[in-house]
Amino acid sequence: MPTSGQDVTQSDVAAAAGVSRSLVSLALSGSPKVAEDTRTHILQVAASLGYRINTAASALARQRSTTIGLVLPNLRNAFFEQVSRSLDEAAAAQGLTVFVTVGAEDQDRLRRAIGSLLGVRVLGLILVSPWLTDAQLVALGQEAPTCLIGRLPPGGHVDAVHIDERQAAGQIVSHLASRGVSSLGYVAPRIGDDASRLAREEALARTAGDVGLPLTTEEASADDAGAAIRSLLRVGTPQMGLIAHNDMLAIDAVAVLRELGRQGAGRIPLVSYDNTYLARRSEFALTSLNQPDQQMAEAAVRLVVERAAALARHPDAPPPPNDVQVAGRLVVRTSSIV
Repeated sequence: MPTSGQDVTQSDVAAAAGVSRSLVSLALSGSPKVAEDTRTHILQVAASLGYRINTAASALARQRSTTIGLVLPNLRNAFFEQVSRSLDEAAAAQGLTVFVTVGAEDQDRLRRAIGSLLGVRVLGLILVSPWLTDAQLVALGQEAPTCLIGRLPPGGHVDAVHIDERQAAGQIVSHLASRGVSSLGYVAPRIGDDASRLAREEALARTAGDVGLPLTTEEASADDAGAAIRSLLRVGTPQMGLIAHNDMLAIDAVAVLRELGRQGAGRIPLVSYDNTYLARRSEFALTSLNQPDQQMAEAAVRLVVERAAALARHPDAPPPPNDVQVAGRLVVRTSSIV
C-alpha cells in the first residue's frame, strides 16, 4: 500500500485537530491521561490525514495493543461471516478484540479503510481473501504484522493461512469423476470478490487435467451467477459436473438446474466450497468442501501475535513469513448424487 501518510507529522495532526502536539502524542500512545472523546477525535483526524507510525518505532506500542484489524472483501459470502466469528472467538481466547472493516472494490476506499486501522495502531492486520496485489500486500506487511486467510503468501514478511487447494481439488475432482462426468464446469467469482479464485482455479485445472477431464471456467457477476451457469451448461457435455467456488454461487446453480429440470437422478452433479450453514440446509443439501475456519482463525491470530512480539524484541529483524496450509474435507450431500 502507498505510504505517503508517513510524511504527515504529529504537528500536522495537532493543527488539524485544534489541539497541542503533546496532546496528540499522548493520544496516539494510548495514554490514560487523555479523555476518550478527545482521543477519538484525534485518532479520526490522524486517520483522515493518512498519518502513519513507523513499524519499528511503534513495535512496543503495538505489542501493548489488544485490537486486531480484520478486513473482509465483502459481506455477500456466508463463509466470510463464518471466518469473522471464528476469528473473534480465537482473539477473545487471548484477551484480544477484533475490529472489522469491509474492503470496498474501490482502491481508494480500501486504502482509507486499512489506513484507519493502521492509524489506531492495531496489534496487526488479518485480511480474508484480499484482492490487493502482491506488492501492495508486501508493503502493508512492512507497516504492521499482517496475515492473510484464503490466499497464498505474497512474499516479504506477510504470513498466510489457507487450505491446501491441490488436496481439496483432488477430493472434488475424484468425487465428480466417480459420478461418471465427462467434463467439468467451474463457476468462479470476480477476483475483486474473492482473491482465492486464482489458486483454486489453477488447482482444479491441473487436477482435472491429470484425470483427462476438460475444465471450463465462467466468471459470475456479484448479483446473479445464472448467466455464467447457463453458459457452462451450453458448452459442456451432457455429463458435465458443476463446481461452484462457494456455497453462494452453488445456490444460484441449484436454482438454474431446477429451472431447466437438470437436477436429480441422472442429472448434473454439483459440488461447492466452504460448507457453510447454507450447504447444510435441506432445500439445497450441497456437497461442499469444508474449510476448518476455527483452525484457520486460531492460526492467523497466533501468527499476528507472534510477529508483533518478535518485532517488539527485534524491530529491525522481522521473522520470515509463515505459510500455513490446512486440509479441507469434502462433505457429500444430495446435490452431487446422480
